[in-house]
Amino acid sequence: MAVALETATYTFDELESKYRNFYAPAYEIYIDGSNMVTESMAIPSITVTTSVEPKANYVNFTVKNAYDPVKRDFNWLTQYFVLGKTLEVKMGYTDKLRTVFYGIITSVTADYPGQGHPTLKILGMDKSTLMMKGSKAGYWIDKKYSDVAKEIGQKYVPDVVVDDTQTVIKTIDQKGMSDFKFLEYLALVCNYDFFLVDKSMYFRKPLTATSSVLTLSYGKNLRSFSPDMNIADQVTKVTVRGWDDKQQKPIVSSASEITKLGSGSKTGKDLLKTQGDFEENIYTNVDSVEEAKAKAEAIMNKRAMKLVSGDGECIGLPEICAGRYIKLDGLGQVFNQSYYIVSSTHRIDSSGYTTSFKVQGNAVG
Repeated sequence: MAVALETATYTFDELESKYRNFYAPAYEIYIDGSNMVTESMAIPSITVTTSVEPKANYVNFTVKNAYDPVKRDFNWLTQYFVLGKTLEVKMGYTDKLRTVFYGIITSVTADYPGQGHPTLKILGMDKSTLMMKGSKAGYWIDKKYSDVAKEIGQKYVPDVVVDDTQTVIKTIDQKGMSDFKFLEYLALVCNYDFFLVDKSMYFRKPLTATSSVLTLSYGKNLRSFSPDMNIADQVTKVTVRGWDDKQQKPIVSSASEITKLGSGSKTGKDLLKTQGDFEENIYTNVDSVEEAKAKAEAIMNKRAMKLVSGDGECIGLPEICAGRYIKLDGLGQVFNQSYYIVSSTHRIDSSGYTTSFKVQGNAVG
């Protein structure tokens, strides 16, 4: 079953009930639809990481009993652990499991140690790893950025979620970039979020579907959290400057407004403003004032989200996924906020099931 980026909000008690009081962490691994649990593989730990940052989502695990000392050969190597085969991972508790990864097998490493039995290490990545390969020479005339994003995304995943960018652009040139780099560039130009989750690609407006997946409270169900407030990347204004060759005049537009996330009262711009005005001028190719304005707003808001960053950990919860939002409580007035989940890591090993996550925010206090 594919997992799209849902918008449902849960209470911790609801999840505790759903997952039978978090008793007996469990996982399932499917390769081309076949469940590896039925093969009696010894897999002591498995880790899945999802991210909205410019890198592929991935899963890795080691099969300890893959080597047959009698045959002096590996089991499952030619049948299942074949490069390019589809790989799906579900995690949860007892019989309540949820898909947390879908992609392909990208690496199989055999380890023949000096002592002990050989093992197989498996690495899988999502379809964004294919988007990152090669460089393309795409060229579009009188299209919207959202049209181009949808066209490219449909080559890789069956479900493409795209917000309309409204403006028709005279020429859009990929200029030898990989599809991933190009979509990342278009997202920056539009001030959009771009990332993949399972079989879905998202090219959407920022601060979309901001409902928190759940609230975690420090001292109760949030095991740890390390936030950092930093104004190093903050500015009070961004100005984009270009040149109109036809009319032989400059193209200039600025942005200084920030769309706040959560209940915080002060953004990085507000905090920096007390020290003076700090404008960043960007010189780049733009075709219109509207495009320059969009770029200025994108850069301003991307910088704003670097005001607060943090690392948290809790009991294993498959619902915590990159691209969603989470509310943290019990941290005091400054840090009791909603945050954007930029990455999440799910790990099951001999110690149990844990979820760690990285978040960003653009307002405090």
